[in-house]
Amino acid sequence: MLSIFVETSCNRYNRDECISCHVYEPLMEHPVSEWHLTVEQARNMVEKIKNVEVLHTLAQQEINLTGGEASQNPDIVEICQTFQTITPHVCLHTNLDILSEKSKRWSRLVEIMKLNARVDITLYPTVWESSQKLFLGKMLELQNKLIVNVVYESLSDLKNQIGLLQNFFQEKGIAHVTELLQTYSEKIDALTNEHPNCDDKIYTAHMGDIEAFASKPEFIFGISLLPAFNVDKNGYRAMTSLPFPQDKYLIGCPAARGSIDIMTIQQNGEMTPCCDVGNLKCQPKFGNVLKDSSHEIMEKMETSMKVLASGIRKNHKNIKNGKAGMQVEEGIPPYCQ
Repeated sequence: MLSIFVETSCNRYNRDECISCHVYEPLMEHPVSEWHLTVEQARNMVEKIKNVEVLHTLAQQEINLTGGEASQNPDIVEICQTFQTITPHVCLHTNLDILSEKSKRWSRLVEIMKLNARVDITLYPTVWESSQKLFLGKMLELQNKLIVNVVYESLSDLKNQIGLLQNFFQEKGIAHVTELLQTYSEKIDALTNEHPNCDDKIYTAHMGDIEAFASKPEFIFGISLLPAFNVDKNGYRAMTSLPFPQDKYLIGCPAARGSIDIMTIQQNGEMTPCCDVGNLKCQPKFGNVLKDSSHEIMEKMETSMKVLASGIRKNHKNIKNGKAGMQVEEGIPPYCQ
Protein backbone atom coordinates (compact mmCIF):
# COMPACT_ATOMS: atom_id res chain seq x y z
CA MET A 1 0.00 0.00 0.00
CA LEU A 2 1.02 3.61 -0.60
CA SER A 3 0.00 6.04 2.12
CA ILE A 4 0.10 9.57 0.71
CA PHE A 5 -0.17 12.83 2.62
CA VAL A 6 -2.60 15.14 0.87
CA GLU A 7 -3.23 17.57 3.72
CA THR A 8 -1.38 18.80 6.79
CA SER A 9 -4.25 20.79 8.28
CA CYS A 10 -6.50 19.00 10.76
CA ASN A 11 -9.67 20.58 12.13
CA ARG A 12 -9.12 18.79 15.43
CA TYR A 13 -5.75 20.46 16.00
CA ASN A 14 -7.60 23.77 16.01
CA ARG A 15 -9.18 22.73 19.30
CA ASP A 16 -5.93 21.33 20.74
CA GLU A 17 -7.63 17.99 21.41
CA CYS A 18 -4.97 15.61 20.11
CA ILE A 19 -2.49 15.18 22.94
CA SER A 20 -1.67 11.62 21.88
CA CYS A 21 -2.04 11.87 18.10
CA HIS A 22 -0.17 9.07 16.33
CA VAL A 23 -0.43 10.72 12.93
CA TYR A 24 1.20 14.11 12.51
CA GLU A 25 2.77 17.05 14.30
CA PRO A 26 0.88 20.32 14.97
CA LEU A 27 0.30 22.80 12.16
CA MET A 28 2.61 25.47 13.52
CA GLU A 29 5.62 23.61 12.10
CA HIS A 30 4.35 23.92 8.51
CA PRO A 31 3.84 27.11 6.45
CA VAL A 32 0.30 27.59 5.14
CA SER A 33 1.59 27.25 1.57
CA GLU A 34 2.47 23.60 2.30
CA TRP A 35 -0.77 22.53 3.98
CA HIS A 36 -2.41 21.23 0.80
CA LEU A 37 -0.99 18.79 -1.73
CA THR A 38 -1.66 20.32 -5.15
CA VAL A 39 -3.15 18.59 -8.17
CA GLU A 40 0.08 19.24 -10.06
CA GLN A 41 2.10 17.57 -7.32
CA ALA A 42 -0.28 14.61 -7.42
CA ARG A 43 0.22 14.30 -11.19
CA ASN A 44 3.99 14.41 -10.75
CA MET A 45 3.75 11.69 -8.09
CA VAL A 46 1.67 9.52 -10.41
CA GLU A 47 4.26 9.74 -13.19
CA LYS A 48 7.08 8.81 -10.84
CA ILE A 49 5.09 5.96 -9.27
CA LYS A 50 4.50 4.53 -12.73
CA ASN A 51 8.25 4.40 -13.36
CA VAL A 52 9.39 2.89 -10.05
CA GLU A 53 8.40 -0.78 -9.99
CA VAL A 54 8.17 -1.18 -6.21
CA LEU A 55 5.96 1.91 -5.91
CA HIS A 56 3.76 0.86 -8.80
CA THR A 57 3.30 -2.58 -7.25
CA LEU A 58 2.31 -1.08 -3.89
CA ALA A 59 -0.09 1.29 -5.65
CA GLN A 60 -1.93 -1.65 -7.20
CA GLN A 61 -2.70 -2.92 -3.70
CA GLU A 62 -4.11 0.42 -2.54
CA ILE A 63 -3.42 4.13 -2.32
CA ASN A 64 -4.53 5.69 0.96
CA LEU A 65 -5.00 9.48 0.93
CA THR A 66 -4.40 10.78 4.42
CA GLY A 67 -3.21 13.73 6.52
CA GLY A 68 -4.05 15.75 8.69
CA GLU A 69 -7.66 15.75 7.63
CA ALA A 70 -7.67 14.79 3.95
CA SER A 71 -11.10 16.27 3.27
CA GLN A 72 -9.78 19.74 4.10
CA ASN A 73 -7.77 19.80 0.88
CA PRO A 74 -9.90 21.93 -1.49
CA ASP A 75 -8.73 19.89 -4.51
CA ILE A 76 -9.11 16.45 -2.95
CA VAL A 77 -11.70 15.22 -5.46
CA GLU A 78 -9.44 15.96 -8.45
CA ILE A 79 -6.45 14.56 -6.55
CA CYS A 80 -8.40 11.35 -5.96
CA GLN A 81 -9.22 11.14 -9.67
CA THR A 82 -5.56 11.67 -10.47
CA PHE A 83 -4.44 8.71 -8.36
CA GLN A 84 -7.24 6.58 -9.80
CA THR A 85 -5.42 6.78 -13.15
CA ILE A 86 -2.87 4.28 -11.84
CA THR A 87 -5.09 2.09 -9.63
CA PRO A 88 -8.79 1.61 -9.00
CA HIS A 89 -7.99 0.94 -5.35
CA VAL A 90 -7.96 4.43 -3.83
CA CYS A 91 -9.28 5.25 -0.37
CA LEU A 92 -9.42 8.38 1.74
CA HIS A 93 -9.17 8.66 5.51
CA THR A 94 -11.30 11.13 7.47
CA ASN A 95 -12.18 11.90 11.09
CA LEU A 96 -15.75 12.59 9.90
CA ASP A 97 -15.95 15.47 12.39
CA ILE A 98 -18.42 17.42 10.26
CA LEU A 99 -21.13 19.74 11.59
CA SER A 100 -23.42 20.16 8.59
CA GLU A 101 -24.43 18.57 5.30
CA LYS A 102 -23.69 21.98 3.79
CA SER A 103 -20.02 21.60 4.71
CA LYS A 104 -17.60 21.68 1.78
CA ARG A 105 -15.79 18.78 3.41
CA TRP A 106 -18.91 16.63 3.32
CA SER A 107 -19.56 17.56 -0.31
CA ARG A 108 -16.03 16.46 -1.20
CA LEU A 109 -16.48 13.13 0.58
CA VAL A 110 -19.75 12.53 -1.28
CA GLU A 111 -18.04 13.21 -4.61
CA ILE A 112 -15.20 10.86 -3.71
CA MET A 113 -17.61 8.04 -2.82
CA LYS A 114 -19.37 8.61 -6.14
CA LEU A 115 -15.98 7.97 -7.80
CA ASN A 116 -16.04 4.51 -6.15
CA ALA A 117 -13.14 5.43 -3.90
CA ARG A 118 -13.60 4.10 -0.35
CA VAL A 119 -13.88 6.53 2.57
CA ASP A 120 -12.60 5.20 5.91
CA ILE A 121 -12.87 6.80 9.34
CA THR A 122 -11.21 7.01 12.73
CA LEU A 123 -13.72 6.84 15.55
CA TYR A 124 -13.74 9.81 17.95
CA PRO A 125 -16.09 9.28 20.92
CA THR A 126 -16.08 13.03 21.72
CA VAL A 127 -17.88 13.81 18.45
CA TRP A 128 -19.67 10.50 17.86
CA GLU A 129 -23.12 11.74 18.86
CA SER A 130 -22.72 15.27 17.50
CA SER A 131 -21.50 14.36 14.02
CA GLN A 132 -19.86 11.00 13.32
CA LYS A 133 -22.89 8.81 13.94
CA LEU A 134 -25.11 10.84 11.62
CA PHE A 135 -22.61 11.09 8.78
CA LEU A 136 -21.52 7.46 9.05
CA GLY A 137 -25.15 6.54 8.44
CA LYS A 138 -25.18 8.74 5.35
CA MET A 139 -21.91 7.17 4.16
CA LEU A 140 -23.44 3.71 4.26
CA GLU A 141 -26.08 4.92 1.79
CA LEU A 142 -23.28 5.72 -0.68
CA GLN A 143 -20.72 2.93 -0.23
CA ASN A 144 -20.86 -0.74 0.72
CA LYS A 145 -17.40 -1.04 2.29
CA LEU A 146 -15.72 0.62 5.26
CA ILE A 147 -12.69 0.36 7.53
CA VAL A 148 -12.90 1.93 10.98
CA ASN A 149 -9.76 2.79 12.94
CA VAL A 150 -10.16 2.66 16.71
CA VAL A 151 -7.37 4.52 18.55
CA TYR A 152 -7.66 3.59 22.22
CA GLU A 153 -5.89 4.83 25.35
CA SER A 154 -6.99 2.02 27.70
CA LEU A 155 -8.98 -1.19 27.72
CA SER A 156 -12.03 0.67 29.07
CA ASP A 157 -11.68 3.20 26.25
CA LEU A 158 -11.51 0.36 23.72
CA LYS A 159 -14.58 -1.29 25.28
CA ASN A 160 -16.52 1.96 25.02
CA GLN A 161 -15.65 2.52 21.37
CA ILE A 162 -16.49 -1.04 20.36
CA GLY A 163 -19.82 -0.54 22.14
CA LEU A 164 -20.58 2.59 20.09
CA LEU A 165 -19.97 0.71 16.84
CA GLN A 166 -21.89 -2.36 17.98
CA ASN A 167 -24.99 -0.32 18.87
CA PHE A 168 -24.76 1.61 15.59
CA PHE A 169 -24.62 -1.46 13.34
CA GLN A 170 -27.28 -3.23 15.41
CA GLU A 171 -29.59 -0.25 14.86
CA LYS A 172 -28.80 -0.43 11.13
CA GLY A 173 -29.68 -4.12 11.10
CA ILE A 174 -26.31 -5.23 9.69
CA ALA A 175 -26.10 -8.54 11.51
CA HIS A 176 -22.73 -9.89 10.33
CA VAL A 177 -20.96 -6.72 11.48
CA THR A 178 -22.81 -6.72 14.80
CA GLU A 179 -21.74 -10.33 15.39
CA LEU A 180 -18.08 -9.51 14.78
CA LEU A 181 -18.22 -6.53 17.14
CA GLN A 182 -19.95 -8.71 19.76
CA THR A 183 -16.98 -11.08 19.61
CA TYR A 184 -14.62 -8.16 20.21
CA SER A 185 -16.78 -6.92 23.06
CA GLU A 186 -16.83 -10.30 24.82
CA LYS A 187 -13.06 -10.73 24.55
CA ILE A 188 -12.40 -7.22 25.85
CA ASP A 189 -14.86 -7.75 28.72
CA ALA A 190 -13.07 -10.93 29.78
CA LEU A 191 -9.67 -9.28 29.50
CA THR A 192 -10.80 -6.25 31.52
CA ASN A 193 -12.15 -8.50 34.28
CA GLU A 194 -9.18 -10.89 34.40
CA HIS A 195 -6.20 -8.69 33.45
CA PRO A 196 -7.17 -5.00 33.75
CA ASN A 197 -3.51 -3.92 33.78
CA CYS A 198 -2.28 -6.39 31.19
CA ASP A 199 0.78 -5.89 29.05
CA ASP A 200 0.87 -6.12 25.27
CA LYS A 201 1.78 -9.82 25.25
CA ILE A 202 -1.24 -10.82 27.34
CA TYR A 203 -3.49 -8.58 25.25
CA THR A 204 -2.27 -10.10 21.98
CA ALA A 205 -2.56 -13.67 23.25
CA HIS A 206 -6.05 -13.09 24.62
CA MET A 207 -7.39 -11.43 21.46
CA GLY A 208 -5.93 -14.32 19.48
CA ASP A 209 -6.78 -14.69 15.83
CA ILE A 210 -10.03 -12.74 15.94
CA GLU A 211 -11.10 -11.62 12.46
CA ALA A 212 -10.57 -8.03 11.35
CA PHE A 213 -13.25 -8.19 8.64
CA ALA A 214 -16.93 -9.05 8.41
CA SER A 215 -17.69 -9.61 4.76
CA LYS A 216 -20.88 -10.24 2.83
CA PRO A 217 -21.69 -9.19 -0.74
CA GLU A 218 -23.94 -6.39 0.46
CA PHE A 219 -21.40 -4.87 2.88
CA ILE A 220 -17.73 -5.33 3.80
CA PHE A 221 -16.59 -4.03 7.19
CA GLY A 222 -13.05 -3.88 8.57
CA ILE A 223 -11.78 -2.76 11.95
CA SER A 224 -8.25 -1.75 12.94
CA LEU A 225 -7.32 -1.40 16.62
CA LEU A 226 -4.50 1.09 17.20
CA PRO A 227 -3.05 1.77 20.68
CA ALA A 228 -2.51 5.48 21.31
CA PHE A 229 1.00 6.73 22.04
CA ASN A 230 2.29 9.63 24.07
CA VAL A 231 4.35 12.11 22.08
CA ASP A 232 7.04 14.17 23.82
CA LYS A 233 7.70 17.91 23.39
CA ASN A 234 10.04 17.22 20.46
CA GLY A 235 7.39 15.26 18.59
CA TYR A 236 8.92 11.84 19.26
CA ARG A 237 6.65 8.96 20.10
CA ALA A 238 7.21 7.52 23.56
CA MET A 239 8.65 4.04 24.00
CA THR A 240 5.56 2.67 25.75
CA SER A 241 1.98 2.72 24.63
CA LEU A 242 -0.71 4.14 26.87
CA PRO A 243 -2.82 0.95 27.03
CA PHE A 244 0.15 -1.24 27.95
CA PRO A 245 2.44 0.81 30.22
CA GLN A 246 4.22 -2.23 31.62
CA ASP A 247 5.58 -3.40 28.30
CA LYS A 248 7.72 -1.96 25.51
CA TYR A 249 5.61 -1.70 22.39
CA LEU A 250 7.91 -2.98 19.67
CA ILE A 251 7.24 -2.51 15.98
CA GLY A 252 8.40 -5.01 13.39
CA CYS A 253 10.13 -3.44 10.38
CA PRO A 254 9.64 -5.49 7.18
CA ALA A 255 11.85 -3.07 5.21
CA ALA A 256 14.87 -3.98 7.32
CA ARG A 257 14.29 -7.60 6.32
CA GLY A 258 14.05 -6.76 2.62
CA SER A 259 10.28 -6.39 2.24
CA ILE A 260 8.47 -3.09 1.72
CA ASP A 261 4.78 -3.56 2.53
CA ILE A 262 3.79 0.07 3.08
CA MET A 263 5.44 3.21 1.72
CA THR A 264 4.49 6.56 3.21
CA ILE A 265 4.89 9.58 0.92
CA GLN A 266 4.80 12.91 2.69
CA GLN A 267 3.64 16.13 1.05
CA ASN A 268 7.19 17.22 0.33
CA GLY A 269 7.74 13.96 -1.56
CA GLU A 270 9.94 12.30 1.07
CA MET A 271 9.33 8.57 1.46
CA THR A 272 9.63 6.25 4.43
CA PRO A 273 8.57 2.59 4.49
CA CYS A 274 6.29 2.57 7.49
CA CYS A 275 2.60 2.49 8.34
CA ASP A 276 3.07 5.34 10.84
CA VAL A 277 2.65 8.58 8.94
CA GLY A 278 4.26 11.16 11.16
CA ASN A 279 6.16 11.00 14.39
CA LEU A 280 8.26 7.87 14.41
CA LYS A 281 11.07 10.16 13.23
CA CYS A 282 12.87 7.40 11.36
CA GLN A 283 15.85 9.07 9.70
CA PRO A 284 16.70 6.83 6.70
CA LYS A 285 14.89 8.27 3.68
CA PHE A 286 13.94 6.27 0.64
CA GLY A 287 14.13 9.09 -1.85
CA ASN A 288 11.87 11.95 -2.86
CA VAL A 289 9.13 11.10 -5.32
CA LEU A 290 8.85 14.74 -6.42
CA LYS A 291 12.55 15.58 -6.75
CA ASP A 292 14.56 12.41 -7.41
CA SER A 293 14.82 10.44 -10.63
CA SER A 294 13.59 6.85 -10.69
CA HIS A 295 17.20 5.66 -10.62
CA GLU A 296 18.03 7.86 -7.62
CA ILE A 297 15.00 6.55 -5.74
CA MET A 298 16.07 2.94 -6.28
CA GLU A 299 19.61 3.72 -5.11
CA LYS A 300 18.36 5.47 -1.96
CA MET A 301 15.98 2.59 -1.22
CA GLU A 302 18.81 0.08 -1.34
CA THR A 303 21.08 2.22 0.84
CA SER A 304 18.37 3.00 3.41
CA MET A 305 17.33 -0.63 3.78
CA LYS A 306 20.92 -1.45 4.76
CA VAL A 307 20.93 1.41 7.27
CA LEU A 308 17.62 0.18 8.73
CA ALA A 309 18.99 -3.34 9.13
CA SER A 310 22.11 -2.04 10.88
CA GLY A 311 20.15 0.17 13.27
CA ILE A 312 17.68 -2.56 14.15
CA ARG A 313 20.49 -4.99 14.93
CA LYS A 314 21.73 -2.42 17.45
CA ASN A 315 18.20 -2.04 18.85
CA HIS A 316 18.07 -5.79 19.45
CA LYS A 317 21.44 -5.65 21.19
CA ASN A 318 20.33 -2.74 23.38
CA ILE A 319 17.11 -4.52 24.37
CA LYS A 320 19.05 -7.68 25.20
CA ASN A 321 21.51 -5.68 27.33
CA GLY A 322 18.85 -3.76 29.24
CA LYS A 323 19.36 -0.52 27.30
CA ALA A 324 15.98 -0.37 25.54
CA GLY A 325 15.11 3.16 24.49
CA MET A 326 18.62 4.23 23.54
CA GLN A 327 18.84 6.13 20.25
CA VAL A 328 21.24 4.59 17.73
CA GLU A 329 23.36 6.56 15.31
CA GLU A 330 21.50 5.20 12.27
CA GLY A 331 18.44 7.18 13.37
CA ILE A 332 16.17 4.15 13.81
CA PRO A 333 13.51 4.59 16.52
CA PRO A 334 14.39 2.45 19.55
CA TYR A 335 11.06 0.57 19.46
CA CYS A 336 11.57 -0.68 15.90
CA GLN A 337 12.83 -4.24 15.51
